Amino acid sequence: MTKLFWIFLSAICITAYGHSQDKRFLENDFFRLSLDNQGKLTELLEKATGKNQLIQGYSTSLLTVQSDGVNYPITSWERTGEILKFKFNEVGAEISVNINSKSDYLTFEIVKIKSEKFIEKVIWGPYHVLPSEKIGQSIGIAYDDNTAVGLMGLNLKSRGGFEIAIRERFGNAAKKIDGGASLTGFARDRSRFRTVDNWEQKLGQAVPVNDSDAEILGARFAFYCVPSSKLLEVVEEIILNEDLPYIKTKNGWNKVSKYSSSSKFIMSYNVNNIEACIDVAEKAGITSVYHGGIFKTWGTFMLDDKDFPNGYQSVRECSDIAEKHGINLGAHTLTNFITTNDPLVTPIPDPGLVLAGITKLEKSISAKDNELLLQDEAVRSAYYEPNLEKVNPRWREHTAVRIGDEIIEYSFATAEGKLVLKECKRGAFGTKAVKHKKGEKVSRLMSHGYKVFFPDINLQDQMAKNLAKFFNEANLKRISFDGIEGGLASGHGRYGSDRFVKVFFDHLKDPNIVANSSDVTHFGWHYFANESWGEPWTSDNFREAHLDHRLDVQQALKEDLLPRKMGQFSINAKTTKKDIEWVMGLCAGYDAGVDFYISPNIEEINKEANSILSEIKKWENARMEGLFTEAQKEKLRDPYTFYGLEQNEEGVSLVFIESWAPEGGRTQGEDDFNSLPSSILKSSPEAPVSLDYKHTNMTTEPGQPTAAIWEYFCAGPKEKLQFVIRLPKESKESVKGIYLKVGAKKIVMPFTLAPGDFIINKGNDTYKHFSEDLQIKNEVIIDEGYFTVTEGENVIEFDYQGKGRDAGPEMIVNFRTVK
Repeated sequence: MTKLFWIFLSAICITAYGHSQDKRFLENDFFRLSLDNQGKLTELLEKATGKNQLIQGYSTSLLTVQSDGVNYPITSWERTGEILKFKFNEVGAEISVNINSKSDYLTFEIVKIKSEKFIEKVIWGPYHVLPSEKIGQSIGIAYDDNTAVGLMGLNLKSRGGFEIAIRERFGNAAKKIDGGASLTGFARDRSRFRTVDNWEQKLGQAVPVNDSDAEILGARFAFYCVPSSKLLEVVEEIILNEDLPYIKTKNGWNKVSKYSSSSKFIMSYNVNNIEACIDVAEKAGITSVYHGGIFKTWGTFMLDDKDFPNGYQSVRECSDIAEKHGINLGAHTLTNFITTNDPLVTPIPDPGLVLAGITKLEKSISAKDNELLLQDEAVRSAYYEPNLEKVNPRWREHTAVRIGDEIIEYSFATAEGKLVLKECKRGAFGTKAVKHKKGEKVSRLMSHGYKVFFPDINLQDQMAKNLAKFFNEANLKRISFDGIEGGLASGHGRYGSDRFVKVFFDHLKDPNIVANSSDVTHFGWHYFANESWGEPWTSDNFREAHLDHRLDVQQALKEDLLPRKMGQFSINAKTTKKDIEWVMGLCAGYDAGVDFYISPNIEEINKEANSILSEIKKWENARMEGLFTEAQKEKLRDPYTFYGLEQNEEGVSLVFIESWAPEGGRTQGEDDFNSLPSSILKSSPEAPVSLDYKHTNMTTEPGQPTAAIWEYFCAGPKEKLQFVIRLPKESKESVKGIYLKVGAKKIVMPFTLAPGDFIINKGNDTYKHFSEDLQIKNEVIIDEGYFTVTEGENVIEFDYQGKGRDAGPEMIVNFRTVK
């Protein structure tokens, strides 16, 4: 059959296009590609209309190879049957590509590579096409109401888009350009060590991939040009024919199943409250309960024994209970982020943690030395951060190095002259401080503002398997790959992100679960049932938090052929029935689900709880049953007008409630006084006591640091820091796990403060715990327990043991310095 096709094609070429000997044609039922003798794409003919869908004035090589960072186009090519041989004379390379014509699309697969020089990358495109009214950025489609043109990678190594080392919410497989759109793909050799500046880190190390994805051979793409009315059908056909991930939700493909956009409740369920969580969900008609922070550690994914005394089995028990009520459970993760309390870090760090700026010690150190002199000036950028003072202190990552099995934190690196790491904390994160000889390997550990480390591409595989093991044993059915951008840390770009997702799904007993992520990626697109991002913590006003983003992303998701969600909202004591009518109406307008943070005790917290839960159920059921007309949806898409919902035998009707306007521009005031009694610590012109520094511990987003980060200004040279930490008497609970961190030094205070208690340290090793009536309750001496600050701005971190998403009591800290 294939042979007859090529004979027939040759006959057409001879009879119809004999005057154009420099052209070659690749075609199927819907379109024809024309190449000149140098392998440049000169025509994309849509057969039904006779229109060339390429932007005129562009002439792109069908393939381009990259060697030593330089791109080289095809110089000549020939065809033998289904094999196209492309020659790249400048690098002495020849690439053989198998082309296969299907009725709706063509496939291109690299089957052989011969080259005198090392080929690091092969690039498809960019192909510049006219349809561009709508762009599927991640999956790689450019289309309008009539014609859709797409380029899709058919395996993990075949990457949609062009390679970048920064984060994108959506991909770049298709991009809008002047006059149309571009479609691009590539495959990279991943068999060699590389040093790359990636995402958050200079001079990061990308280790080789340990399977067939290490080589370019086998890279495979599908190209199609079809009527837009057939777009979704053709995409599904390609996926099924080419054995791509085909994930189902409620027995339907996750790109068309209504259940993919179903709403969920985010609740910290455990063995003690699972029944209460289920009860609240049932009253709201919600079929999924999702834990927002189930893991005590990320990496090996350990659980909190208090919530789940039998580990994964306890979660399974919760899941079994929920399943009897028609409810499934899920859990949140930060993908490949590794917490510093995980066995992959402590007490012996795993060899697979991502390294950067690899160099050697210039000088031997003892187990107590707190300065490191490094050898290689060329790696300074991996350690020295010239704009550190411009970084929001809350988001400063760990500055840490690894020498053997010891992790050492440092406060800063010298800016010039010798490369010295200053104010080091030895044996950080439970590792052991030991002496090290000159010449030993030193490497920066890549970190992030969430105070985590990262795995290389191969350790990342094990993490994904660990996570799949948990989901299998716990029988969970929903996941969000939050922090999926962490895959960039591997040095392999968004391939690292997609690989984590693929390995996870490959090891699930049942891959048909509802998944989404913080970013949409080309290969990950196949696994994701929706995208849901928009946080409730950015505004005190329920309706205003991340509103612009929530609305902007709806059209992008629709064009990327993804079911839609409106992000996360928080139902608390202040939430009203009107707030719920507003958000559920907005969701109905966009046919989008929504995720709610909610307490299993909501009926005790909010006096309108019953009405709130009833409204969610009413609106969610109507949306899932498809009861809204297009005219009603258009009304509901106005974010500043909202309606009530009435239902009868004929359908649903909208009843105008009110219009509203965002508050805009209002800033939140701060207390700018010192409330510390002078009887505790007296202020003087020579040693003034600071204004109150206040902090309330609360987890807003899983993995997001809860600590307060303060900037404290010291007017003189290096001085000792005095401080008082108070728990106001109005507090309703005690506090423990209190700590301060200045530079690399962190002190955890072994006291439990009752309301009215305070801790005082006067710049020495003695810590005193007093009651409200100034009676001493406890006194401890901590070896080297004093803090010092230097002239100028100093960063101070403060926190205590919190209660997760429930806000802890407000604590107050005051500082004073002495020489």
